[in-house]
Amino acid sequence: MKLTSERKVFKRCPRCDNKCLQTAQKCDECGLLFSRLDYATNTAAKNLIKKGDRDYILYTSILPKDLSYTKLLLYTLFLGLFGAQYYYTGKYIKGFLMSAMMAYAIVCVVFNAYLVDVLSVLYVPVGVGVLAWIVSCVYVISKKFKVPVSIETTETGGFKV
Repeated sequence: MKLTSERKVFKRCPRCDNKCLQTAQKCDECGLLFSRLDYATNTAAKNLIKKGDRDYILYTSILPKDLSYTKLLLYTLFLGLFGAQYYYTGKYIKGFLMSAMMAYAIVCVVFNAYLVDVLSVLYVPVGVGVLAWIVSCVYVISKKFKVPVSIETTETGGFKV
């Protein structure tokens, strides 16, 4: 018996995670027009994140045109321990946490003799940081890394998704 590869019939809505037909023009649950995702940019989402307005931000694994997969992969592999992939995509809090864990790791290495005598669990945050970096590498390589996107509309000057 010959095995045939099944075509993917369904796709997930990036806003509500509803299962939609591959040929659907919009989500049945939330009404998102899938064609509008072509106009979504990460730059608009970064501007909204800096302003503190997260209402019109959508997290999707489809990379917008203003982000490069190659850059994201290189940042993750070589500078991922410092959180460069998070800074590049606009996830500033996660980037800061990764940078703080690496700074903590450097302090632990420099003052190793003194810290090991005080507490033996000081390397736990370092292990968490390395584990988070490995998970990020897997997500970027498998193209499942979620990126914030938003659409900048010119008629109202605001942002929408």
